[in-house]
Order: sequence, then C-alpha cells, then structure tokens
Amino acid sequence: MLAALAGCGSKEQPTATITHDETGATTAALTVTKDSSAELEAAVRAYSAAFLSGRSEAYELLSQRCKERMPRAGFLQVLTAASQLYGPQEIVSLKVDQIAGDLGRVTSTYAKSELDQRSEPWVRENGVWRVDDC
Repeated sequence: MLAALAGCGSKEQPTATITHDETGATTAALTVTKDSSAELEAAVRAYSAAFLSGRSEAYELLSQRCKERMPRAGFLQVLTAASQLYGPQEIVSLKVDQIAGDLGRVTSTYAKSELDQRSEPWVRENGVWRVDDC
C-alpha cells in the first residue's frame, strides 16, 4: 500500500502525522511530500556552512519566530563569535529524524562535538526549510 502511495520509486515519500484533539482522541493521516528529507538536509547544510563561515545570509535561514526573538544585530554578533571560535566546519553525519507536515527534526554531528545538534527543530515557511532552534 505504501509503495502505491509513494509512487513506486518516485522521489515522493509518505509522512504520517498523528494528532490529538481536546478530547484525547487520536487521528493519523498519511501525506505524501516530494523529497522533503532531501530539501531539509540541503537547508541544514546551507545554514551550517553560512553560520560557521560567518556569512550574514545565515540570518535569512532563521524561522520568523527566531528572527522575532533575536534581532539581526544580535544574531550577527553571535555569528561573528562562532565563526572566529570554530571557523568553517563540515557536517560529518546528518540524519533527518522526523518530518511531520511543515515541522522537522534533524541530528547532525561535526568533528568538534560541541557543535553537534540533536533533534534540532526546523520549520518550513512558504515552502522553505528554516532553522527554528532559538
């Protein structure tokens, strides 16, 4: 059944979403998204590269919620400090832990373990994955 829903070898992947209403009833829905994992992985790599290289475009990869919590000037101070402390770092491993609709969680590791992210939250806003860890 899942193979038929997924398009038999296409880049579409099924995603199960489980919700609970106010009465405690549980519902599950299966949706098919076009290669969301690959899009999320690309966004994680782009943000990591920009952030650790000290490039200001990293700010544009933040969710709206994070931008509201951290104005651009404050973020750029953190960005500068991180790039001076660590410099560019390659992601050693990356795993999309979960995608449920427009929410995702990603675990990534680096050669410098203090940079590792476990179950880091991401959100898709207007079709673009953005980091939501703020």
